[in-house]
Amino acid sequence: MGKLFVPSAAHTPADRVREVLDQAERLVYDLRGAAPQVLKLLHLLDQAAEALAELEAAGMDVRAERVRFETVQRQLRRRQGRFLAGAGAALREERAAVQPDRVRWWWFLDEAVALQRRQQLRRVLVWALVAVILLAVTWLVYDRFIAPPPHVRQAFHHSTTGGRLVEEGDLRAALAEFEAAAVLNPDDPDPWLWQGVIHFELNELDRAELAFEAARSLYETDLDFLLDRGMTYLRVGDLDAANADVEQAILENPDAGSGYYLRASIAGERGDYPAAIADLERAEELAHAAGDMQLEATARTQRAMVMQLLPSHQSTPSP
Repeated sequence: MGKLFVPSAAHTPADRVREVLDQAERLVYDLRGAAPQVLKLLHLLDQAAEALAELEAAGMDVRAERVRFETVQRQLRRRQGRFLAGAGAALREERAAVQPDRVRWWWFLDEAVALQRRQQLRRVLVWALVAVILLAVTWLVYDRFIAPPPHVRQAFHHSTTGGRLVEEGDLRAALAEFEAAAVLNPDDPDPWLWQGVIHFELNELDRAELAFEAARSLYETDLDFLLDRGMTYLRVGDLDAANADVEQAILENPDAGSGYYLRASIAGERGDYPAAIADLERAEELAHAAGDMQLEATARTQRAMVMQLLPSHQSTPSP
């Protein structure tokens, strides 16, 4: 059992909780000590929480002390980086000894910060890939249509609206937008691809297959079709369907770095960071061999970001 830091004796229970809060307030603003001193703050928060609950149950007015207690907690959240740097590995050891209830969130601050970082880097990983694809699509549109006619601009507007509705979870409304885009610009595979994916997610498999066939006929290669469809599945959160497409793409085109890059994004979304790093390394190697400097640089950058998600004992230095 971890040592409890008990303040010196005071005259009344209210005095005692105020003394605990005095110490906590001083500590939260000065987190420069060694781990035992820093961890004392958590024990003080435990004591304050228990004392306030007892006083409130006894009918005492402790609103002022409750405000002070909540202020200390807010300050700890703001200074969580300095706190964790001071506590280090001792926080996990002390938590194992104390075995606190999860309602006392301050004992699990390291886990909360790690989760925040994973979620942030995961979003960056996925949206970086989206940005690369959108950049390529933008270049293709510009290359084919230096001055796009009105019907193309209107189709693009429908597709943009459809993408926004997908993000909001309104698949039926999004489907109508992509259908309108396909009517206006039937030679663009993207609206057909989105129709197929949405029909698939709605379990309308016959309609999905018709839309996929229309989209496939507009791609120059099956690899481009599979990767774009896999990316679209990834954007709607269907990781199994996305992975099925990327595995087929890699099987049929093992020397294409783009397939490994997409598979790394799926692995990252699943939290399998070692697999994501391995695929990003392979994508970087193949892109270098093919002279694809953009994919090589992007894979290298994403690999460095994903490596930050690994526990310290699994991290390996970048070559």
